Amino acid sequence: MKYLIITIISLLFSSITFAQDNTVRFALWGGNEDINHWIDTYVSSELKNKHDILLERVPLSDTQDAIQKLIRDKRFGRENGSIDLLWLNGENFKAMKDNDLTWKPFLYELENSKYIDLKNPTIANDFGIEHLGYEAPWGSAQMVFIYDSAKVTNPPETLDQLTNWIKENPGKFIYPAPPDFTGSAFIRQSLANILGKEAYDNLINNFSVNRLEQELPKLWSWLKEIEPYLYQEGRFYPESISKLHQNFSDGTVWMTMDYYPSTAQRMIDKGIFPKTAKTLVLKEGALANTHYVTIPFNASHKENAKTVVDFLLGIDAQASKLNSDNWGDFSVLDMSKLSPQDAEKLQSVDLGEATLSLEILNNAKVQEFPAEHISMIEEEWKSNIIQE
Repeated sequence: MKYLIITIISLLFSSITFAQDNTVRFALWGGNEDINHWIDTYVSSELKNKHDILLERVPLSDTQDAIQKLIRDKRFGRENGSIDLLWLNGENFKAMKDNDLTWKPFLYELENSKYIDLKNPTIANDFGIEHLGYEAPWGSAQMVFIYDSAKVTNPPETLDQLTNWIKENPGKFIYPAPPDFTGSAFIRQSLANILGKEAYDNLINNFSVNRLEQELPKLWSWLKEIEPYLYQEGRFYPESISKLHQNFSDGTVWMTMDYYPSTAQRMIDKGIFPKTAKTLVLKEGALANTHYVTIPFNASHKENAKTVVDFLLGIDAQASKLNSDNWGDFSVLDMSKLSPQDAEKLQSVDLGEATLSLEILNNAKVQEFPAEHISMIEEEWKSNIIQE
């Protein structure tokens, strides 16, 4: 009887250990219920069924919280961490890189990485930082303008046309005040549009603070030019993109913006935006960035975390994520690298009438700004626009 009890305890312990070994703790921002639901249902069930992996979502209010935890783990020599996978990009990845908190260049070991254009600057560079495979691209975002087609019958196609439209429709355009993420992206994209793609790419690829300081006056000049024609003559800038969306929804302004190309359709589906809402990008280009996942240096289940990432990059998961009913997040897969059948899976996803086609968006992509200099532009905006 004694040996039987010992055997049962041993088996129970083994099963618990096995379950723990098959668990992947995925830390990610928890502020979007659609994303949370998709992770908790589709992703979790598929990983369990196909790979016998138990995915545990660890919600974060701020990704910086996870970074600080990893810094403490590094300092105190904690080898078995509680985060196996982390969703991040930009400044947070820079902090991971600067503090040696990543595992290894695992991206190149993933089966599905062959379907990604790893040389594309909007994928190879995370806000101006070469990731070198220490993180894996997961989805893409892009700046778009959203307008009410019932009121804007001839939407602008270029920056000059946007300027004229703002002047011809005083009080119907405004942008959020930086450091709101979308407001900050708007002024960076405006700089890119003012310079033109070739000059902007040259600035980013051969970046120096001196060169940036030489170009910024062109941006402040344009923003001052349109300011008298903005909502409330530029005396008031919405503090967040949600405030601007509200102003658009109630008809106060006729145009809003977002860094997710599918936002207009999602807001229509929720009854927040009018059914006449449409999306546009300017011919000079639309700022685009990629968001990533990385495996920390002390992840307890690194190989299983790799399996999760490879699954997330698979055609089925990417197509599911693209569906606006689930998330509406755009794919990082290169259509030219996919089989005709897999390409059709992405192309057949109904993006809704308000969303631009993948082809239009891909052709308009402009690479993002170096992360460490974004705060400088935001401070300069305050000095040149708000305080003058």
